[in-house]
Amino acid sequence: MLAPVLARLDAIPGVTAARVDSSGRFFWIALEETADASRVAALVDRVLGEGTRCLSTADTEAQLAAHRHGDPWLTANEGMTLSFVESRILSVRLAGDVERQTGATAEQREAIAEAIRLELFAAMERVHAEGGRRTSGWIYQEWPAISAAIVERCAQPIPSVLHRRLAELLPRMLIR
Repeated sequence: MLAPVLARLDAIPGVTAARVDSSGRFFWIALEETADASRVAALVDRVLGEGTRCLSTADTEAQLAAHRHGDPWLTANEGMTLSFVESRILSVRLAGDVERQTGATAEQREAIAEAIRLELFAAMERVHAEGGRRTSGWIYQEWPAISAAIVERCAQPIPSVLHRRLAELLPRMLIR
């Protein structure tokens, strides 16, 4: 969850703003003019963890150029927005996979997509409220419980044969 990470980055002395790209892979840290860049970098590394590295000048310029052309970079206050967008995209993708594998109708696919969205939104809101996670890998660990809640939510809007098939398929659809 990126909002808590961004909030920790914003709290580093010398940082005027922290942003993240919509993939969650790149962080943009703006410094005060008088900030000790090496000290800030060490604190940023501590927040972001192992594998953190600064981009080359050329790669940095490419990222900033993309931003100038409309690529969104989000603040801590906008982090939940990204989680909701990701949840919507994932719900549509998974429901489409279910449709292809089961022969579900378009109406059934939409009911499944909405159930997935609702459960993902609930999971995202809970994790944000808990202060986030260090990596996005948490979703794979929690997927069995999330998928069980989705299957339960789908008990009414889809036929029992499709419901049983959904209960078989869904837990295996998001594994690492």
